[in-house]
Order: sequence, then structure tokens, then C-alpha cells
Amino acid sequence: MTGSVNTNFNNQKYNVGVIVPPDKINRFILYSDKEAVQNIKKANHDIYVTRKKQDFGDRYKTPASVWYTLGTIALAGVGFAVKKLLKK
Repeated sequence: MTGSVNTNFNNQKYNVGVIVPPDKINRFILYSDKEAVQNIKKANHDIYVTRKKQDFGDRYKTPASVWYTLGTIALAGVGFAVKKLLKK
């Protein structure tokens, strides 16, 4: 078979070449304890402010389907109660 519909099973040709090492290694930045605490407090404040500014819209609003279901159950309960009262 010369071709396959599924390309995952085709033998792909690999790109082989010279491996070039990076020119420099990124240096680690060391912070003092005071600077680290300040940076964390600033990040936490930024996160809190952006969360507070978000508009959640109707996130906490009860979905209409729940109200319809509760209404149907209430109507059925009232119907059974009326039926039971009329039989007496």
C-alpha cells in the first residue's frame, strides 16, 4: 500500500541536522525576603481588584428550568391535595 488515510501511521521523514546550543543561559533572579513578600502582596492585590471588577451577570441567578420544575411539582402537589380534600 502506498498511502494511508490515517496520517498518524505514515512513516514521516525526520528532520536531522546539527544541534545548536543556546548562546546564553537565563540567569535566575534572586529576591530578598522583603522584595518577595512585596511582589506577592502586589500580585494578590491585582488579582483581587480584577476579580472585584468582573461582572458576573446572571451567574448567581437561578435557571428558568429549575423554576419551571419547582412550579410543576407545586401544581401537582396542590392538585393531589385538592383531590384528597374533595374525596372526604
